[in-house]
Amino acid sequence: MVSIKRMEPEDHPALLRLWNRFEETTTTGADGPEGFAGFLGRNEGLCYCAVDGEDLIGSVMAGDDGRRGYVYHLAVDERYQGRGVGRMLMEEVEKSLRSRGVEKAHLFIYGDNPAIDFYRRLGWHLRGDIEIMSKVLIGSEYMGTRLDEGGADRE
Repeated sequence: MVSIKRMEPEDHPALLRLWNRFEETTTTGADGPEGFAGFLGRNEGLCYCAVDGEDLIGSVMAGDDGRRGYVYHLAVDERYQGRGVGRMLMEEVEKSLRSRGVEKAHLFIYGDNPAIDFYRRLGWHLRGDIEIMSKVLIGSEYMGTRLDEGGADRE
């Protein structure tokens, strides 16, 4: 039976195993153990795992700046896709953001990611009126790498 639970620092190794199964998921130094634990601490009650018994089968993380919410790392084990697990995770994170008074949420997704249609079915829409600009301030050595379960980069 699939259930949703709050994400904990101890979930980190299982989450990396899940995320690394998907080519379109990018992990960086911020996803290492310290960065992960810090994110959870700053965004308590906004990050969730889907579990089936003892198996971690899905994730979603969110944060907010007091005004806008940001969703990260939605992933569902391929064996569980199409069963409503992603929808359950997104409903939980959206409910949590609303309870904090967050008016609008954003997520960043690669333009060729097939999950775009999933998000559209949940009421999300692509913005054509804004551009995203990014700059790596710390940890550029992690860009484009994968992290192992200990949070170290691997080739």
